[in-house]
Amino acid sequence: MYIDYSRLWKLLIDRGITKTELSSLTGISSRVIAKMSKNQTVTTDTIARICEVLDCGVEDVMECVSENRLSLYEYYKKFGKVIEENELTKKIEFEKDGQRYVLYVTRAAATKATHIHCKDDGSVYREQLYPFGGYTNPSRVESVLVKPQRKADETVIVVIKGKPGIITGLDEGIFVSSRGKIKTNKDIYVMSETAFKLFGGQK
Repeated sequence: MYIDYSRLWKLLIDRGITKTELSSLTGISSRVIAKMSKNQTVTTDTIARICEVLDCGVEDVMECVSENRLSLYEYYKKFGKVIEENELTKKIEFEKDGQRYVLYVTRAAATKATHIHCKDDGSVYREQLYPFGGYTNPSRVESVLVKPQRKADETVIVVIKGKPGIITGLDEGIFVSSRGKIKTNKDIYVMSETAFKLFGGQK
């Protein structure tokens, strides 16, 4: 179980109050507010001050949540640990329901002019198109984004931030698409961050 303060942030949005203003109104330090943003525990006095200022109950501020209720994406956001990073990607790992997950998450957001290619050499390439006002063919710059490695006990997922125009080379070799389900941990999944939010709901 862990404490979740999502209800508090929604309440602040509904009332047009910022986190900085909450800190000023309650006398709670920005450090404590930052802890709450990460769903870390705080004192009951802190919760009481927030409830008093906002004239609300504890249930309007926080709730106890079971890890079992978290989606794979939510689990990654809460428990994922960066184990390696470079200028292109972050390598993040976590364990859920006895399965080890390794994610390669891109740093830069893809756009419609970004094409992702999964190739036979085991690499994921990023091709960026630079149009010239529509009068000539766009210039193309292709580079290796990541060459993911997978151990026998891992489910490996390459997460492309943003909205890539296209992802090619899936379901033809080691790289597979999500389809919303985990098929096997022997494959390497490649998908947009939006698709990852829906991924792993069923096994």
